[in-house]
Amino acid sequence: MTCLPPLPSAGLSGFSDLLPYHTMKIVFLGTSGFGIPAIESLIASGHAIVGVVTTPGKPSGRGRTVCESAIACFAREHKLSPVLTPQRLDDSVFVNTVKSLGADCAVVVAFRLLPEALFALPPLGAINIHASLLPKYRGPAPIQRAIEAGEHQTGVTVFRIDRGIDTGNILLQEPLEIGPLETTPQLSERMANLGARLLVAALDCLKRGDCVYRKQDPSLATPAPKLFKAEAKLDWCKPARTLFNKIRAFKPFPGAFFILNNMRLTVEWAVPVDDQTPPPACGTICGVTGDHFDIQCAPGRLRVLVVKPEGKGAMDAAAFLRGHQLTEGTRCA
Repeated sequence: MTCLPPLPSAGLSGFSDLLPYHTMKIVFLGTSGFGIPAIESLIASGHAIVGVVTTPGKPSGRGRTVCESAIACFAREHKLSPVLTPQRLDDSVFVNTVKSLGADCAVVVAFRLLPEALFALPPLGAINIHASLLPKYRGPAPIQRAIEAGEHQTGVTVFRIDRGIDTGNILLQEPLEIGPLETTPQLSERMANLGARLLVAALDCLKRGDCVYRKQDPSLATPAPKLFKAEAKLDWCKPARTLFNKIRAFKPFPGAFFILNNMRLTVEWAVPVDDQTPPPACGTICGVTGDHFDIQCAPGRLRVLVVKPEGKGAMDAAAFLRGHQLTEGTRCA
């Protein structure tokens, strides 16, 4: 964990005398389950959560039942209130409601871009837990993009929100290794727990008034744009290792897939295999056994081990092959 050069802490004179040690009034803003370890750490540390802001519920499933966000469900289960679900974050009624909560600091985890009218409200500002070593992988999908790129290391950054997208001054950072077989859900869980620990340390710094920050170097910035379904189709003219990384990154959404005999198959798991023999055309099935099948890439082969046919559940390749006769030379799209 690194601590870096101080920024002025205007308006905080005498603040540390107002509250018991470790205790601050926090408004929490988040949506996904990634933020649950962070909000749990706030509760365990004795901080007072004076309000929770999350996204409105959305219709889901065949019955189109309105489902609340993971953070809204957690807040109601733990009797945290109020739970605010604004359509617009710059709505004046909403902003005034947040102001009335009297929070000392806002904590943001996996949420939306905050307008200045909101992030400038608390005297200690708003801090964000971001799942990368900023300025690398700025944007909404840092975990997926790091895995997709074949990175061996990532990390968590706690920074102070400003007007940009993940551009604020860094308070704390800690690196984290990416396992060679690790998928997005697995890495997300570890990063969420690390972020929760760093959050408590960051709030301690804010409470004591001895925070140290450093500015991000924009020349080192890389993007982490959201994932789109159109990206999920596997391109067999790319290396097997590249496709393997995409499969790991795109679990569970949107799910890497290809077309076989007019059937869409999501690849739940596969591994890259080096191939030294003269390869057939890219996208050709080049090996079939009882428990897997190989597809030619450029270079290497992708050994498919678990698939999910459209409209069906996931199954291992052995089960799939029992119901579908595949032969070498079949082309995949």
